[in-house]
Amino acid sequence: MATMRFSRAAFGVLALLVSGAAAFQPGAVRQPRCAPTARASWASPPARAFSQRAAVSAMADNNRQSPYEGWPTFVRPDTNGGAIGLTLLGIVLPWGLYSLLVSSGMDSIRVGQIFIVGYVGIGTIAWTLSYVLRVANKDTTYAQQLKEYETAVLEKRLEELDEGEIEALMAEVDKEELS
Repeated sequence: MATMRFSRAAFGVLALLVSGAAAFQPGAVRQPRCAPTARASWASPPARAFSQRAAVSAMADNNRQSPYEGWPTFVRPDTNGGAIGLTLLGIVLPWGLYSLLVSSGMDSIRVGQIFIVGYVGIGTIAWTLSYVLRVANKDTTYAQQLKEYETAVLEKRLEELDEGEIEALMAEVDKEELS
């Protein structure tokens, strides 16, 4: 009966880990941006050209090539298989090493202490570094939302301009691009 409870509990924990790993997909939450082209059909020609440039720029942002191209699916952190595979690897590898050391004759309590401190310490440091790197690269949700908001504000301001002002701005932008 005890083994039956353990296997149900183990299955429940494994199901929870797999569902959590499947939900964690860095970069997969982004929605394709199509707002710049939605207004382009009725906008004036210079505004339409600006909106089309913004749409092309947005598509280029969404179509970036993954830095994990060529890696096996079960270790790519940007895929479901990678999230599940890396989670299972992070659980099975320390457990297997712990079992190996205990079976070789080391004291199980001492090995457990070393593994708990090491596993939690390394995990905490890795998580903190990943967050600091995301903030430094401006890859946080806030930074992306701020960039989208700024683009929307600029588009709204562009819609409020007269055609003469838009043409003057476009000429100024073209002049700056040439120099």
